[in-house]
Amino acid sequence: MASSNNKPRRWSPLTCLGTTNLSPSGLIQLESDAGEVETLVRTNCELRYEGSGQLPKPVDNSSGFTDFWTAIDVNLSCHVTTHRIVLVDEKESIAGSIPYPLVHTAEGKGGPSFRSPKASYKIELNTLAWGELLIVFRGGERHPYSQSGKDRDAALTAIHRAQKRKAWEDRERQAAKEAARPSQTITARKVGVDAIMTKNKLLLKENANLAETAFGGNNKTTKHVSKKKGNQEDIDAFMREATPLLKVIQKYTSTIERERKAAAASNNDAAKQHNDTEKLVAMLENMGMTSALSEKQSGSMYHKQLARQIVDFLRHNDKLTKAGGMMTLTDVYCLFNRARGTNMISPDDLLKALDLMKDLGLGMSRRSFQSSGVLVIQDDAFDDEVMAKKLADLASSSMKQKAEPTDDIGGITVIDVSRTLKIPALLANEQLQSAEQMGWLCRDSTIEGMRYFPNLFQAATSC
Repeated sequence: MASSNNKPRRWSPLTCLGTTNLSPSGLIQLESDAGEVETLVRTNCELRYEGSGQLPKPVDNSSGFTDFWTAIDVNLSCHVTTHRIVLVDEKESIAGSIPYPLVHTAEGKGGPSFRSPKASYKIELNTLAWGELLIVFRGGERHPYSQSGKDRDAALTAIHRAQKRKAWEDRERQAAKEAARPSQTITARKVGVDAIMTKNKLLLKENANLAETAFGGNNKTTKHVSKKKGNQEDIDAFMREATPLLKVIQKYTSTIERERKAAAASNNDAAKQHNDTEKLVAMLENMGMTSALSEKQSGSMYHKQLARQIVDFLRHNDKLTKAGGMMTLTDVYCLFNRARGTNMISPDDLLKALDLMKDLGLGMSRRSFQSSGVLVIQDDAFDDEVMAKKLADLASSSMKQKAEPTDDIGGITVIDVSRTLKIPALLANEQLQSAEQMGWLCRDSTIEGMRYFPNLFQAATSC
């Protein structure tokens, strides 16, 4: 998420770090191909440069910076992933990363002493590219100092764990492992249809073994192994196989997209093929495709992170746009929790996250209909006037001359709007009532139910 204005960027330690892309809502864009996972978030941090002089400006955009050096960046959020440390300035939409291969040592510094009982808690990074950097933790809003020590210790533990695991080397290990797969070596000696059939058979077998290894854990542990150690081995086994498992999922996802495009282009689409595709879609959605941080991992930033995740989730594949620009909270709650798979959110967490969307400027906000009290999440670009006019046009197109007593005289119902606009009947009813209050429609209450017609007085006024 780049800054919208053209003013020069500040010249500081943060802007001299490695470039990090942000999503439209301000979340870090992780390197999913490399198996990167975000493990911890802490707020109210500072980044300081402890070397002499200034850091050099980035070569690719050195002309876009100011000439004044600032050695301290304040009000940052610190994100620890399996591949790097990322610091984000949400106000300026700037992010910089410190990859672990460039970190020589990471040590905890500071804390209370006899001379300085309120000394700040820090992590000292000795890097190969930027020299000595300090990440200072200022803690939460209620108990800043006591919380800062806990934040520093949690971040340092996450950094040491990531350095020990060296997940960034998985790509090279995976490439070597991929080259040694039987489906690659055996089929190299065959040609024609026989090579294709053998390769597909071996791929299916390898994928089945991959899922069994990732989800089944280590079944060869002896009875002398403790339960805690066995659980850790299961976690390590899953993390080792996470990257290839993700590639299998992405392959199936691309297959689904091709099937749907082919079905849309063809009119004689087979029902069995369509059903198989929908089953695969349901299976992948239930597995959870969203990277989720728990409240413990996100700390005081949990609900802000949650708000950004919800916005990115609804913008992916234009979910909110396809739903007509708004969705009920029950639908959002069910869809989002199904996509997370684990660390499911509570209804209270959802409400708190929605309350923050307006202040964060994410382009979505919560709305409550006065007549029924129904709560929805709505795109800020949604216009009630445009929707009311669309409903009036729909009602006008339904009108026709009554030729026989049995002919329908036109008008639209809640079910008609729900079917045409592909929105829930609850929202269709609210939209019709809103259009009526704005003067675009008028209603007719009969024993058959409520039917809406175009307001001819409104049409005459607009003419």
